[in-house]
Amino acid sequence: MRQELMAGLETTAGTSASTSSRYPNYVLGVLFVVTMLNFLDRQVISILAEPVKRDLGLTDTQIGLMTGLSFAIFYTTLAIPVAALADKWNRSRIIAIAIAVWSAMTVACGLSNNFIQLFLARVGVGIGEAGSAPASHSLIADLFPPERRAGALGILGMSVPIGAFIAYAGGGWIAENFSWRVAFFMAGLPGIIVALVIWFTVPDPRGKLSLAQAFERDPDKMTLTEALVQLSSKRAYWHLVAAGALVQFVSYGLASFYGGLFVRVHGIGYGELGWKLGVMVGLSGGFGAWLGGKAGDYFGKLRATLPLLISGLILVAAAPGMIWAIYAPSANIAVILLAIPTFAATFYYGPSFAALQRLASDQTRAMAVAIYLLIAGLIGLGVGPVFVGILSDMFAAELGEAGALQKALAFLALFNIWAGFHYWRVTAGMKNEA
Repeated sequence: MRQELMAGLETTAGTSASTSSRYPNYVLGVLFVVTMLNFLDRQVISILAEPVKRDLGLTDTQIGLMTGLSFAIFYTTLAIPVAALADKWNRSRIIAIAIAVWSAMTVACGLSNNFIQLFLARVGVGIGEAGSAPASHSLIADLFPPERRAGALGILGMSVPIGAFIAYAGGGWIAENFSWRVAFFMAGLPGIIVALVIWFTVPDPRGKLSLAQAFERDPDKMTLTEALVQLSSKRAYWHLVAAGALVQFVSYGLASFYGGLFVRVHGIGYGELGWKLGVMVGLSGGFGAWLGGKAGDYFGKLRATLPLLISGLILVAAAPGMIWAIYAPSANIAVILLAIPTFAATFYYGPSFAALQRLASDQTRAMAVAIYLLIAGLIGLGVGPVFVGILSDMFAAELGEAGALQKALAFLALFNIWAGFHYWRVTAGMKNEA
């Protein structure tokens, strides 16, 4: 089967011709599952944070550190060297190894008995997940032509809310009926199987290249420094990075305290909260990613920057919707209103990553994604939850746990407007830099 796939790839005339075969769609489907598990294992801690806090006696600041910074430390910093490797070596191997590592470390989260152990296990999850996105995006860029790339990335983006749905619904139910430890076990184990599927059924179109050869200097390819220099000169690229960092700052800061918001303010149980949040995130987030991808393909033909401008406007409009959700009078109304910022936080996915690939050269595609993930991860995933946790602890003496968390999350919502500003700035520079 593998030899037939490789033979079929070798007889196609270039990348765009290969997209007419079944192989690109199969790879996209496998990467869909990989990214779904990526966000399942990353986000399951959000629904489990409150029972973990009660069981281990943690503060909101420690919750922020555990959910955000612990994961972001190596997830972001390792993304660049892994992306450099993905620009040369077998991307399928990189993805398979990555998912095996992060799945094993997710299981280790369930074995933790204190904050330090859980923090280190989350660091391990971040180390594993650092290898997935750059290699996946580079693989898709090789298999799909520019006019179909935003749509393919939009489909990949749909896996994010689906993974979150499983994390919230499944994690909440398991936590309520069994324990938060069992939830971590159940989240981590499927990834081992998927890693084997990738290893044996997804050959890289580049063919076979040894790891030693991948580290050899190729005079026809850019060095890491040269790639950084090329990308650093593109102002539109850095506005995209800033916008993405702020989107993640809001979305991860909010998601890390879903459990705290609903349990403290509305007194809802973990099982009920899990499936309601899961349905909301799955529907609104999935629709946002799908529509963003379609809008990227359609409006991108009219003007390359138009999908990005639309993404920015949607983010600005989401800020008041998020504040209304935070201060909603009931849990059901809050869940419904949270669909607004969730939609906005996934709509941008296809247009933004398609723009990143447009701005990057063939030799810096994975690097462009890695740098984006480095900065967006450190600021968004790393700092966002900690920002909310610190503010919440600061306000707790005056407002109590519930009111303090609401006020902290309301401050967070305003960063959506800042993200919208950067998308607007992209439109001024991308035309001359693409």
